[in-house]
Amino acid sequence: MEKEQGQGQGQKPLPMEGKAFRYGFVLGRFQHVHAGHELMIDTALNVCDKVLVLVGSAQLEGTLRNPYSAGVRIDLLRRLYGSRIELAMLPDYSHENDHSHAWGKYLLKAARDYGRERGYHELDLMVYGSDEERAAWFSKEELNGVAQLALPRNRQPISATRLREALVQDDRKFWQQHMNEALHSEYDRLRALLLQTPEYQVQVK
Repeated sequence: MEKEQGQGQGQKPLPMEGKAFRYGFVLGRFQHVHAGHELMIDTALNVCDKVLVLVGSAQLEGTLRNPYSAGVRIDLLRRLYGSRIELAMLPDYSHENDHSHAWGKYLLKAARDYGRERGYHELDLMVYGSDEERAAWFSKEELNGVAQLALPRNRQPISATRLREALVQDDRKFWQQHMNEALHSEYDRLRALLLQTPEYQVQVK
C-alpha cells in the first residue's frame, strides 16, 4: 500500500477528538468522487477521530470502469478534504472483481498497518454503502473489534457510472447537480481525460 503525500486545500477545520470511534476507513475506487462518496467520508469524519480513505484499484487507469489514474482521483479528494483525511492507494489483491476472504484480509491488513505505522488507535470502524457485498469479504473473526457502519445508497442515489455518462454526453448541468461546487471547475479536465479512454471515445455522438 502506498501512502499519498500532499498538502491539499481543505476548507473545513480539522475534526475534534473524543468521538465515538478512534480510527476508521472508507474504501472506494472514486472514479470519480461524487456526493455519495462524500456522504460516506463525511459520516466517518463525524464519528471518528482519524479517517483513512483507501483509493482502490490504484494500479488501473484508462479502462471502462477505471478511466482515471490514482493521481487524479487523489487530487480531487484532496481538493475536497485537505488534511482532514488520510489518503492511501490500494492496488487490487488479485483482480478487480476479487471479493474473496483473501481480499478481505488484504484490505483489513492494509488499513491496520497504515494506522500502526503512525501510532494510531487500533482500527475500530469501517464505513460503506449498504448495497455492497461486503459480507462475503470477511469472516467474523477478521472483523473482531471493527464496527461496520452501512449507509443506505438511496440517501445519495447517484453513481460514478452515471456521472461518466454525463461527461460523455457533455451534460454539464446534470453533472454539476451531483457534484460538489468546489469541483465544478474540473468538468472540462475530467471530460478530456475520460475521452482519452477508447471505450469512451466511441460513445461520443
